[in-house]
Amino acid sequence: MSSSKSDRPKIALKRRVEAGAEVATEVATEVATKPAAPSKFRPRLGDRRAGKPRPAMPAEVIGQQDKPAAKPRKPQPEGAPSEKRPQPRSDAPRPPREHGQSSHPRRRPTVEPATAARQRFFVSCPRGLEDELARELAEIGAGDQMPARGGVIFLGDMALAWKVNLWSRLAIRVLWQVGEGHYRGEDDLYEAAMGVDWPGLFDVSRSIAVTTVGKASPLKSLNFVTLRIKDAVCDRFRAAVGERPSVDTRDPQVPITLFLSEERFTLYLDLSGSPLNRRGYRVEAAAAPLNENLAAGLLKLSGWTPGTPLYDPMMGGGTILLEAALMALNIAPGIQRHFAFENLASFDMIEWQRLRKNAMAQASEPHPLPLFGSDIDPLMVRATGLNLKAAGVFDCVRLMEADFLNVDPPMPTGLIVSNPPYGVRLGSEDDLVAFYRAVGDNLKQHFPGWTACMISGDPEFPKSIGLSANRRTPLFNGPLECRLYEYRLVAGSNR
Repeated sequence: MSSSKSDRPKIALKRRVEAGAEVATEVATEVATKPAAPSKFRPRLGDRRAGKPRPAMPAEVIGQQDKPAAKPRKPQPEGAPSEKRPQPRSDAPRPPREHGQSSHPRRRPTVEPATAARQRFFVSCPRGLEDELARELAEIGAGDQMPARGGVIFLGDMALAWKVNLWSRLAIRVLWQVGEGHYRGEDDLYEAAMGVDWPGLFDVSRSIAVTTVGKASPLKSLNFVTLRIKDAVCDRFRAAVGERPSVDTRDPQVPITLFLSEERFTLYLDLSGSPLNRRGYRVEAAAAPLNENLAAGLLKLSGWTPGTPLYDPMMGGGTILLEAALMALNIAPGIQRHFAFENLASFDMIEWQRLRKNAMAQASEPHPLPLFGSDIDPLMVRATGLNLKAAGVFDCVRLMEADFLNVDPPMPTGLIVSNPPYGVRLGSEDDLVAFYRAVGDNLKQHFPGWTACMISGDPEFPKSIGLSANRRTPLFNGPLECRLYEYRLVAGSNR
């Protein structure tokens, strides 16, 4: 059927509109179905396949997937400038670069923003206690988590991070992630730190200190990197308020931590300040004290529960007994100390006081508990008494000066958790071998029905004690690799 000359412009216009609609539909389909490029952004917890976290897609890609398909564009008059529209990727070679242009341009570092409601935190702990820490965090309310080497990552709001600081017995620090991305050199890290809104996180009157930790980082000097991050923070403040914060490397109000791997960096604000094992109770330290978070970890790994008789025959400064008393009375370990998050702009005094009051309301009044401790050194017995009194739990524990090799069990059955002396602490090798053998003999002869859990970093300990361990758990006491040995004692020999 032929058309008249007057209808031909209308038909041509209709065909141009249909063709534009087809091109727009093809482009929208490609954007919606094209797989996202490997993301530089942090993984989103709870989104896992085959046990491995899947990286979250950048917000730009998510935004594109949420948009409706593109509408057909209106035809443009001839001669009018055409609007740019997305084009399918082409396999054609790129045009040659201009003279002097680098063939490998430096990729700008990225700083990933965090939403106000769900922040990302890393909680560190003594190595070997990661699983116990994960269980503890879930009990506190931080269940959206991911395991990590030397700690646990969790997502939550800021008030939850405060609660973790207040209640965690195993954690060393709680770090708030404020930036993450790729880097190649010190300048990349400076630019990344400049991209963080430090003036929005804390006031210029607060003192700062930067700590850099590197693992397989190609950079030559971590000290120089630390200075560059400090310069970036100060420069960002100068640009915003005309002043810079002061630096206090001994006791900063706002500690900043930078972690470097081979290609990636992560910037944190330390919400804890001083390590969380500093409960504020210890007034007298032993010659080789056991950290409070490791002592609490030993109790968790041993299976001890409040109400079970507990005996530490080589108690030193009494750290294990003190942690057991706090656990039995449900006293929050951080109730008597301050934290670095109190110096941040996000700190809410009303919410913090509410958390503290709830914690104090959950604590039981001190009363005698089946907790027993002894030490051959009278100075250690005195130190333990002072520490227990400072924590308000002196009446909960029964102490005595005694040699474990000549002591009877305080109860018919129970649990021994102790940190016996070993080579790093005191004594010659021959003396320690004889001592270990005597400890094993005393356990076999006088403590049938008990279970003994002892931590040691001396490889001679399990060989010399003369008992067969039911379980050996690798742990680290600071940098020292140790084992927690469990011995279930029966009448006569345990072999």
